Amino acid sequence: MHSSPYKGLLYFWGLLFISSCNPGPDAEDVKYLQGYWEIHKVAFSDGTEKTYAANTTIEFFDWNGRSGYRKKVQPTLDGKYLTSDDALPMEILWRDDRLFLGFTGSDTEWEEEVLELDSLNLTTLHSNGLLYTYNRYEPFSLKTDHD
Repeated sequence: MHSSPYKGLLYFWGLLFISSCNPGPDAEDVKYLQGYWEIHKVAFSDGTEKTYAANTTIEFFDWNGRSGYRKKVQPTLDGKYLTSDDALPMEILWRDDRLFLGFTGSDTEWEEEVLELDSLNLTTLHSNGLLYTYNRYEPFSLKTDHD
């Protein structure tokens, strides 16, 4: 069964409509970006989605003022995180009352528009058309009061 060539176009226009109707985060909401986020779902421009039931890595956002970084970390069962020194530089940008995160990789630059940001949810639209949905990460620990 073939999908319609218009499905991707309809998906794009739908995202554009939703993002234009949703006022998005304001300057007060940026405080919620700080911390650990777990990817929940990725929506592709053709309308398909990939849902993540469990993740071995999570995203850590750290910023101060207009700049910071994002890095992948691995939570451990004792409530700690395994990490490397690799951090992706990040810049917080405001254009037309819309929040963007600008990233600089080793050989590329891109932006993600923040469509939703509150204490529990983060949704970004990558400049390549991918829609990322994150949930605030809740650490799991096997530690007990007797440890």
